[in-house]
Amino acid sequence: MGTTALDTPEISVRGLKVRYGDREVLHGISFDVRHGETVVILGGSGSGKSTLLRTLVGLQKPSEGEVWVRGLDLARASEREMDELRKKIGLSFQGGALIGSMSVGENIALPLLEHSNLAPSTVEVMVRIKLEQVGLSGFEKYMPSELSGAMRKRAAVARAIAMAPEILFFDEPSAGLAPITAAGIDNLILDLKKAY
Repeated sequence: MGTTALDTPEISVRGLKVRYGDREVLHGISFDVRHGETVVILGGSGSGKSTLLRTLVGLQKPSEGEVWVRGLDLARASEREMDELRKKIGLSFQGGALIGSMSVGENIALPLLEHSNLAPSTVEVMVRIKLEQVGLSGFEKYMPSELSGAMRKRAAVARAIAMAPEILFFDEPSAGLAPITAAGIDNLILDLKKAY
């Protein structure tokens, strides 16, 4: 029996080790993520969760082992191949990482302006749609500093989904929030999974 595209993992990690100088942060990790799966990585502070995430999106090279995302070997991929892959990935960084000198709308529009040929009027419509999806309709003109922590995280999620990515990564999307607010962010992410 042959394999189908759905049988092939979206992400495949084999024997992954990452070192910073003499300190090994990741110790031979192996796992697969298949199409449609949601995977949560748990661990204490400093255990390597963010390092693993940075490696999965190609921002950190493995010291040893292999990382394959959508059939691309990240250790051997060209810059052009990585650029194409990153257009299919959405990433919400820990703390949101919104650009403070840009409005919320400009933050969300950034990936669309950088990686698509959409007309500015279409980008404006897309920004409004993404903000509506995360419960922030009407906040496009606000600056990140004018938002609460939970609202900044929602805006970061809107930016992560701006390009309708095939793979979404979230680095501690509800960390540091009150329990009820954190549950709201977690539910938002589950709702987005159903939409994609």
